[in-house]
Amino acid sequence: MDKFEKTGEAGVQELWEKAEKRGVSRRQFMNLLSAGGTAAVVAAYGIPQAGRAAAKEELVTPSADRLHVKPLPKRWFISHGTSIEMAWEAKATDDSYLMDSGQFFVRNHTATPILNPDEWQVKIDGAGVENPLSLGYEDLLKMPTKTVTRFIECAGNGRALYDKVLGKAGRGTQWTTGGYGIATWTGVPLSHVLDKAGLKDSAVSIMASGLDASGFEKPLPVDKALQDDTLIVIGMNGGPLPYDHGFPARLLVPGWVGSYNVKWLGRLHVGTEQLYSKWNTRSYVLMGPEYPDPDGPPKGEIIREQTVKSVVAASWPGELKAGKQRIVGYAWSPYAAIDKVEVSLDGGKSYKAAELSGPNIAAAGTRWELPIDAEPGEMTITPRAMDAKGNSQPPVADQVWNVKGYVWNAVIPHPVKVSA
Repeated sequence: MDKFEKTGEAGVQELWEKAEKRGVSRRQFMNLLSAGGTAAVVAAYGIPQAGRAAAKEELVTPSADRLHVKPLPKRWFISHGTSIEMAWEAKATDDSYLMDSGQFFVRNHTATPILNPDEWQVKIDGAGVENPLSLGYEDLLKMPTKTVTRFIECAGNGRALYDKVLGKAGRGTQWTTGGYGIATWTGVPLSHVLDKAGLKDSAVSIMASGLDASGFEKPLPVDKALQDDTLIVIGMNGGPLPYDHGFPARLLVPGWVGSYNVKWLGRLHVGTEQLYSKWNTRSYVLMGPEYPDPDGPPKGEIIREQTVKSVVAASWPGELKAGKQRIVGYAWSPYAAIDKVEVSLDGGKSYKAAELSGPNIAAAGTRWELPIDAEPGEMTITPRAMDAKGNSQPPVADQVWNVKGYVWNAVIPHPVKVSA
């Protein structure tokens, strides 16, 4: 008997084999299959069906009250309305390195738009190019692609820690630490597209605009746009780019805060001067008593690179049984691979080395593990990461507060309740 026959779904064995190749655990697969059938698995993990182009999604008919397309089971996600945080406890028992599309966090300003790839285009124009052009989806599919493994992290990831740890809240969505995810991205190097458009030496800034209802747009410096891993992405984890993650195409801007990775890309306007939008003048800037007012349109220091971080893969607060336990977590840096992770179990008085496990990729991250002997009561688990270039996390006392609670970079004392 087919081991999946009890589901009553045709082709489940073949679907499982495809999911397994993408690092999907058996538990994840069966939970989603039982909740929503094969259609839910295909939508969550971006698995192409037979006879369908590997880079394409099929159009869906969303319900009127829909915010997202993929299933969002509460055990895997924490809802913030249009934005959805990954529940780290889902990774505590999942040994896969990547966050598949069924786990990956969602940062949206509006409901996920449904765009027809046969009608979609991205326009490249402005004074900074010689040959303005428009590219359709099929044009991108014919161009040379590159595949890289990188993290994307929301600028507000860790915002809740300003309140939970410092006792002074930052303004905005109260993410804990699940606004982060590692995936394998496939796309056309942005430099290739800019070359086709005849990028001028005088070009300074590129305004990337999305096609969501908010009209989101964010300018990117030309030098970052020309780096070899800055991509116009059309694929995620070996399958099509899912709707919630930017289908038909999005930007990947490795190591920089998530807002630069513009989804549902519709235009790249290349200017010969610094370009501004409200998303790099009033939002995604550091404001507060420790930050001086800058000259020019921005209301604060513009945020670009992310910071070194390490987290515990557990709920907040975490829950453990007393006795011998294996604590797992992730660490990442925008600058380099992780060199080491140390963990304190006594409020930062002392640290012991954790073991790094699995891949360790610059601007992506690595997993870490530490065996402990937990005693009943309350404790904190505080990981501290250092990358191969010597960048590390400062103590909590050095964390500088800002009005909008962006880019937490200090160590994170994760509270844990240990039951007998």
